[in-house]
Amino acid sequence: MARPQNIAPILERFERRGSELPGGGLSGRRSRALEAFADGGFPTPRIESWKYTNLDRLARTDFDPIPAAAAGSIPEEYCLADAYRIAIMDGRFDRNLSTIGDPPAGVFLAPLSASIEDVEDELSPHGDGASLVALNTAFMRDGLVLKLSRGVVLERPVQVLHVTSRGRISTHPRTLVVAEAESRTTVVETFVGSCSESYWTNAVTELRIAAGARVSHVKLQAESASAYHTALTRVGLGRDSGYDSTALGTGAALSRNETRVAFDGTGGDCSLRGGLLLRGRQHGDNTTETDHRVPHTSSRQVFRNALDDAARAVFQGGVVVRKDAQKTDSGQSSRSLLLSPGTRADAKPELRIYADDVKCAHGATVGDLDRNALFYLQSRGIAPAEARALLIEAFVAEIVEGAPKGAARDHLACAVSAWMKG
Repeated sequence: MARPQNIAPILERFERRGSELPGGGLSGRRSRALEAFADGGFPTPRIESWKYTNLDRLARTDFDPIPAAAAGSIPEEYCLADAYRIAIMDGRFDRNLSTIGDPPAGVFLAPLSASIEDVEDELSPHGDGASLVALNTAFMRDGLVLKLSRGVVLERPVQVLHVTSRGRISTHPRTLVVAEAESRTTVVETFVGSCSESYWTNAVTELRIAAGARVSHVKLQAESASAYHTALTRVGLGRDSGYDSTALGTGAALSRNETRVAFDGTGGDCSLRGGLLLRGRQHGDNTTETDHRVPHTSSRQVFRNALDDAARAVFQGGVVVRKDAQKTDSGQSSRSLLLSPGTRADAKPELRIYADDVKCAHGATVGDLDRNALFYLQSRGIAPAEARALLIEAFVAEIVEGAPKGAARDHLACAVSAWMKG
């Protein structure tokens, strides 16, 4: 079968410059991953899980997947106070902009480029049908590696801050978090751009959470308005473990944030919260799946979108309850606020239940601001624009307030305020 022509520049760049990527021992793995991507190509709307998001324009753009090193600066408003920070500038670790310091005993914290061969066996294989994961595996250069030994509680959050300063490049960051039994941590991923030209971020994040461990995961996607952002987060949950995720997207011309959680031990629980604040002609896609493979597990999904101008939001929320996963408790809620006539929201909740002793529910709504609430606020002397802003902020507050208290929550609140002023 002939391969699409838009694959050829990617293959050519890898053949010519692939040796520049870190981890010489990974060359075989990278080559196999690139072959898998070339065979599968870019996802298209013919694939059910991609039916609402079309990557055709992205696929036709020639991005440099191995950009040269560049100096830059970090916007202060995106730096978490009192956090361990790994800064990634145009896809490469920047030591001068990072604040790793001296983590406590039992914590391994490093950029991916410095430890990629040591953790190769812990990175998921590319052969899982996800072609963009295969492309990430072929070109991954940097990201975060965080490992917590048994019982370690890391009080300060860990931030990996991705900054793109140039156009016509693609970056493929990889983050690996391994939390051993009874450990605790908060991880914050931030993606921002200062370039007016188009660029592409294709990120993969993997979290392995062992028995009794808990990880809070916060993601802010505030890329430039002309950027593309595709991301997959994979989570494996052990017995009595917990995963709490809050993801907010305000940037990129086109973005897709996919989260897949697999329950591998009884007693596990996860909360997935997400929100999109979009305007202009932005397109945002939140796609999730919680795979309940064992009994006595629980999951909650809460997503809120506020859309203005001609923006479009997609929510595809999947829940799978396998035959032996009795006593599963799962809930799902998606609400979209349409602030202009030209906006559009697509919601596709999906429950696949093969067990009979479960409690599962879902709900999806799309609507305008409550006119009665607007009238009430204005009748109390609040100006129309201010009343509108108050209702929008209250609508997305459930997402922001679900994040861990302190710097991580403030991080998201500042992004909401910036969007409201935009």
